[in-house]
This record gives sequence, structure tokens and C-alpha cells, in this order.
Amino acid sequence: MYQHLFAAGCLLAAQGSDLRAIRVELDEDIELQFPSLTVYVQVKTRNRPLIQSDIEGALERFATLRQEHSSGRRAGDAQFVVVSNQPPGEALARALAERDLSYVSLEWPGGRIGPQAPGLPPAWRDITSAVAWCTAAAEQLPLRTIAAETLVWKLAANVALASSGTEPYGDHQFLAESLPALFEQFARQLHDFPELLLHYRPHQGEPAIEATEHVRVVCGFSGAGKTSWAAQTAAHSGSACAYYDAGDTAPAALPSALVRECAAQLAGAVALEKVLLPGASGLESLRALDQALQEKGSSPILVIDNAHALPSTALDQVARNTSSIRLVLLCHPGRTVAELEALQGIQREDLRGWSVEDVAAEAAALGCTGTIEGMERLRVLTGGYPLFVQSAARLAALEHDGSIDEFVQSLEAGLHGAVTAQEVILERAFDGLPLQQQQAACALCFSDVPLSRAEMLTLLTRCLDMDEASAASIVRQLKTLGLAQSVGGDRARIHDAVRTLGKLRSNEVPEFKARALRELSEIILQSLQEHRDFGRIVFWARLLSALNHLEPLIELIGEEIFHEMGVIPEVSLALEQALASGALEPEQQFWAYDGLIFSALKHGVRERADKVAEWLAACERVVEQFGFSPTHRARLWMKRMNLAGVLRDEDGVMAALEQASRDMPDLKGHQRILAYNAAAALFFIGSHRIAEAVVSGVIDEYYGVLGISPDEVIGLKQPELWKAIKTPSLDIDDVKHLADALELLAMIGKETKRRMPHARTQAMRFYEIAGAIDSYVRAGLDVADDFVWVKDFLGARNIMEDFVLPFIQRHSMVGKLLDARSLYAVILAYSGEFDEAELQMRRLEPLIEGAPPPMQAQLADQNRLIAEIRQKGPPPQRRLREGARANPFAAKGAPIARQTAKVGRNDPCPCGSGLKFKKCHGG
Repeated sequence: MYQHLFAAGCLLAAQGSDLRAIRVELDEDIELQFPSLTVYVQVKTRNRPLIQSDIEGALERFATLRQEHSSGRRAGDAQFVVVSNQPPGEALARALAERDLSYVSLEWPGGRIGPQAPGLPPAWRDITSAVAWCTAAAEQLPLRTIAAETLVWKLAANVALASSGTEPYGDHQFLAESLPALFEQFARQLHDFPELLLHYRPHQGEPAIEATEHVRVVCGFSGAGKTSWAAQTAAHSGSACAYYDAGDTAPAALPSALVRECAAQLAGAVALEKVLLPGASGLESLRALDQALQEKGSSPILVIDNAHALPSTALDQVARNTSSIRLVLLCHPGRTVAELEALQGIQREDLRGWSVEDVAAEAAALGCTGTIEGMERLRVLTGGYPLFVQSAARLAALEHDGSIDEFVQSLEAGLHGAVTAQEVILERAFDGLPLQQQQAACALCFSDVPLSRAEMLTLLTRCLDMDEASAASIVRQLKTLGLAQSVGGDRARIHDAVRTLGKLRSNEVPEFKARALRELSEIILQSLQEHRDFGRIVFWARLLSALNHLEPLIELIGEEIFHEMGVIPEVSLALEQALASGALEPEQQFWAYDGLIFSALKHGVRERADKVAEWLAACERVVEQFGFSPTHRARLWMKRMNLAGVLRDEDGVMAALEQASRDMPDLKGHQRILAYNAAAALFFIGSHRIAEAVVSGVIDEYYGVLGISPDEVIGLKQPELWKAIKTPSLDIDDVKHLADALELLAMIGKETKRRMPHARTQAMRFYEIAGAIDSYVRAGLDVADDFVWVKDFLGARNIMEDFVLPFIQRHSMVGKLLDARSLYAVILAYSGEFDEAELQMRRLEPLIEGAPPPMQAQLADQNRLIAEIRQKGPPPQRRLREGARANPFAAKGAPIARQTAKVGRNDPCPCGSGLKFKKCHGG
């Protein structure tokens, strides 16, 4: 990092010099290219004075490079510099004095041997000094739209890219002539506010974004220009400002989203490790960010747009856990605003719209004229809101030859109130658009989530049969008209006030609506295949439901890995509604019931046992009525066996097992799945020995399928394990099934009081490879519990600190935090760190009230356990044998590869059933 910051310092120092280019990690750490001189820099960071061996290699390379310049193989003169954070030791200083090194200089904080080289910042003692110098230099740049410290860190990050030769720095160099544009690019990257209007007109009595209040609410209906006001005023603010659109944010995720999205902009050079603590909740991270800002003496402004979309309690919670961050909440008038005023003891600040003078000026700019009375009437009818004034003026120009008076008279003829007037204006503005723009707005209106530019163009080209250039032009026009809004990066959405109107209009053309929904569904599905996004999955489910196109949804809910994403309630509701409507084909009904039952079995069947029994009966009726294959019947009986096992119904388990065994085809893949389900059911009814024998056989078979042995797994690091099993024929479901079987074996071992040390850790590893994030965390918590059970508290801490907590944070698994953090607190208590354990539990207190009752009871029990451990003292740590590895994932040995041929998941099953392999013998 020191070297990257030194290169960033060279970039900042290049302003106003004749430097042509700066290269990093090419021949030397840093090279400065002047018209007739190249300065080669080696950067050395040490925690002690430099010695001869520290720089001997650099001196040898310098001599080689000098010879190349002397011989003409390299143009111009050369100068060589060693930069260090430490001075030379006495022996090195004497050695340098005795050698003829007139072409080399050594620089350290406060000292130098040899000639001074041009274009270099001073040597710094440490990272803190480096950041301070670079920040001061950045503050002198003419471009000051982002915090100077933020610019420094962005420069350092780009130096890291250039060091590796990563595009756009494939040649490892920065050209001096490109630096102004480079700095401006950084501003655009971090400036998440929507683009500034070319001609911004302030509101009457417009509030300033700068204020001393901790929390402010700026209020206005859609079209009032709240976002434009925030962007404009923030651009001229002397404080650091960040922007976050909360329109699609779940209330519980707000604190973590604010930290994730805004920490870099607000904190600048504050070390993020102080903010993004392993396993920390969103509120804890937010408090850490606020504390870091307070220590820095900074009080930045955070604008939260569409804050009315969140409950007032969520916003109040953010406010109560911050003090240095000044919050500006942009809201529609309504209940949320009223509640915030009561909770925070504040008063809203309304955007009052344009004055009559500004209304007239805008109308004139759009080619309209009118009396002051007409302009005032227009101001009153529109509330002076920019969007509505502009739409009205365009309509007046189009339909009344620019006469504002005539326009408002026609408008008032059917007017019943201000809100209706705005609706009428939007409707008529919509009608005034060219047909293709109307159709484009209607198509885009169906997306409740922001779309990227590429997604918008794809939707329009498919729905309107136009080329991409025409679609791009229409998108630009919709943005210009204010009907589409940028929401960060290249994403945009149709304005809220217009979207409802567009949907209503599309209802008049059912064929167009169906096509738009269908194409949008494909676009969202494509994005989900590339990136998991909770909001988009829920939206996609709604799209499929609206289209009555549930086959993809049914396929998805039948995939085990889908249930690792924690979004089943929304999908299950869509399928339940579809089943109730009677619109599904018999085959679809079977798989819909199958998926719903699987979901319930995975996510807590006891609470829905009656519903699951009802689904099983309905599924059985479908099978009997339509005479489905034995594979369908076997799958149904396995579900009955699973339910009976969870409910401790031994007779039900054995009866279902007999039926499933009779119907199950005699093929290895299906037999393994049946055996695993039988073992699980037998475990739940208490037949542990039989269950262990059955599942052990299943595990052996799956290891054979993957071409690896348990001992080999123990000896491999995680990347090596993945490489050992990754072949073109690998079915990732086999990896998931092996993990399930290993976890079941571990559960059996715990119930029978026999330790099976590697079963769960191996399950955990295979879950990670399979992408089964929910199961990975569950298994990880159980592994930590197992270590506690055998009094290996060091091992338990290792699992939590190195694997489980970082994994939860990396995947934003908020729902797992309470369980993981409370267990971690207990482990800390067992480790004798009572104060830290109690601190961990206190940090969870703000989250407890909203937790489910069972979790509240668990946390209460854990608090009591921690108090008891403090009082009585923890049991002694289990002594590890000499040479034992504390890291359960530590490795030895080499990877083993395998080669086997397998049928593709979506190929027809070779048994001739007519089903896809994944729905038949690959299930």
C-alpha cells in the first residue's frame, strides 16, 4: 500500500510539470518519463533501518538499466532513486559513501543521500503520513467534486490495477495528459447523485443542504424535484455528501446497505476494517462508521431518497445510531413523514415549487407565452413542481400554439383538485409523446426495479421491433423529458408518477402488455443467472405470476440450490395462488406441489405440517388421476417418508419407505437419493444405528462418484479440493448431496455421543463448493457447537472467526447474524473473555425485539449461560496433541482428479421416461 500511495503521490505531483508518463511495476516499481530523462524508483518499506541486502538487488538492476541508457538502447538520461520509510543503518551509510554511486540517490523521511530527483513526493514514515501528504496535494487540484481523501484512495486502487497490467492499464502506465480526465472519471464513479440539470431553477424559499440539524426531512410529491434539488445543492456543498436511493431496500437491511454503499464516500481515508467488522450487524457497522467520522472530526451529509418507502421506525433507528452523519431524508408527504416528525421532534421542510417568475421563464424557454394570471394559475395547478410545469408547457406549445392561458382554461374545465390536475397533466403529456415514445414508456413502466441501459435497450428492441440506436435515442428523450430517472451508474427507471399511468394505458392493449411482461421476464431471468439479487427474484416471481407462466418458477423451486437463497415465501405464494386457480397442467401441478413440499421440509415443516399433509394428498390425487410414472410416485412417497420422520411417525416412515422402494427404479443415482432420505427419516424416529449404516454407504458412493476419498479431502486446501473434483462431467448436485449425507452422519454421531470429527467440516467444505450458502452457515454453526461440545474452544473460535462470520458478512446473510453472533459470544465466554462476550450480546440487543419468539428465547438462554460461565469459570480448554492443526481446513497432500461420463442435467433421461434427467434419475 505504501508503494501504491507513493505512485499516487507522483500522479498528484505531476500537475504543472513536463512529466509525460508514469509507469508502475514495469522495469522498476515506479518510472517517471520526462522528455529527456527517466527516473527509476525502487520503494522499500521496513520496520528497521535499511541494511546492505535490502538494496543490493536494486543497485544491480540500476547498473544494468544505466548501461542500457549509456549504450543508446534506451533513450535519454537516467536517474535512480531508492525511497524508504526508514533511514539507512550506519553500515549501509558508510558503504554508500565509499562507492561511486553519483547516479543513485537514497531518500527517507527527513534525509537524502545523492542528487534530488524531479517529480517525486517526499518519503513518508508510514501510511498515515502518506495519506496526509497526498490528501493535501489533492486538495490543491482544481477539480473538487469529491473528497480529496477519497480521490487519493481511488488513485491508489487504480495504481494497483496498473501494477498488474489490468485494463485499462494494460501497458502499466498513466499518461500525464490524461490525468485531468482521470480525476474527473473518479468523480463520476463516486458521485452517485443523479446527473445535474443543464438549467436548474431553485424552488421558492429553497432550503440549503448545509444545516446543523442531525436529521431533516425534505418533502414533496413525485415531480417536485426533490432528487434534483439534492444533487444540485450537494454539488455546491462544502461538506462530503453521499446519496442513497432506499426505494428498493428492505427495512432490516437499511443500516448495512448504507454502510456498504456510502462508507467510502463518507469516510474517505478511514480504515474500512474499523467499520466492516467480521460478522458485525448493519447497525454495529453504522455505529462504527459514525464513530470513525467523529474521531476524524468530520460531519458529512447523507441524502436518503425515497425514504417514505421505509417505515419510520427503520429511519428512526438509523438516526438514533448516528450522531456525526447528518441525514437528509427525501420523502413524499404521508404517514412516514408525520411519524418521523413525532419520533425525532423535527418539522418537515417542503419543496414549494417554482415561483411564478420561474414558471414563466420555463414556459418561455419551451416556446410558450401567457399573462401573469395565466402563469400563476399554471403554478397553482401544478404546485410549481418542475416536472408538471414542463409537461404542461410542452402541451401548451403543442396543442394551443404556446398559449398558457388557453391551456389552463382547457385544463380547468374538468378539474376537481390539485392532485387530479397533476394526473390530468401527466395523462395529456403522455398523449403528447410520439407513438414510439409512448410505447417505450409503457414497456419500461412494467419494471418495478431499475434497469441497466443494456437491459432497457434490449426490452425496447424486442417489444417495439426497433434497432438499438433508435431505442437508445428514445431512452435519452424520456430522460430529457423527466419521464425516466437515472438512479446511479447506468441504471434508470420510469418516474413513479408516470409508471402507474403507463401500466393503465397498457391494459388497453393486452397483446402488447403480455409481450412486454414476457420479454422483461426473460431479461430479469438472464440477470439472475449472472447475479443473485433478492429484489429482482421477488419481482421476477411477480412477473411470472402475472403472465401465468409458471413453468420456470416451478423448475426453480424444484432445484435444491434455490432454497439456499432464502426467498421461498414470495415464490411459494405465487405457486399456491397458481395451484388454487386451477390454471396449471397436471405435470405442472405435480412439480409445483413437489417444490412447495420440499420448501416446507427444508424451512420448518412442523409449523406447516397440516398444510404439507394437504399438499401431499393433493399431489397423490394428481398422480393417481393421470397415471404418472413410477418415478413420480417414488418421489411422492419419499416426501411422505420425510414428513413422517420429522413428525416421529415410525409406522408412517416404514410404510412410505416400502412404497418408495417398490416404485423406485433400480438405478444408482435414484437409489442413493432414496437411501439418503430413508436414513434421514430413520434418524428422526430414533433408529440411529440403522440410519448410520445406510448413510455411510451413501457417503461412500458419492465419494466414488466424485473420484476422491475422505482422506484426500482432509489433505487438500479448498481451491485444491475444487480442482480435484471439477471435471466437465461434474454434477454440482452430487456435491450438495454428499454434503447433506455428511451432515446427517454428524447429526447421528452427536445423538449417539460418538464424535465424528471430519463429517461436518467436510460437509461444510462441500456446501461451499456447491454454492449452498444457507447450509454452509448452518453446518458451520454446528461445527463450532461440536468443538464446544468436546471443550475445544480454540477450534470453535477459529471456525467462527475465520469461516462463518466472514461468510455471513460476504453474502449479506442478515437473517443468520443473531444465531451466529450469539453463539460466538458464548464461545468467547468459554474462552474466558467474559467482557467481550457480554459486549457482543449487548450489541445484539437492538435487534432482539424484532426477532421471532424462539430466537428471543435462545438469546435469553445464552445470556444466562454466559453469566453462569462467568460465575463458575469455564471448563479447561481441551489440550491439542502436539502438531495438531487448529484449522480444520488445513491441508496436506496433492489433488486427485477423476474422469467419468455423465448425462447432462437437461438431457432426456436414458431410462426412456420422457422426463429431463434432472427430473428423473438425476433427481
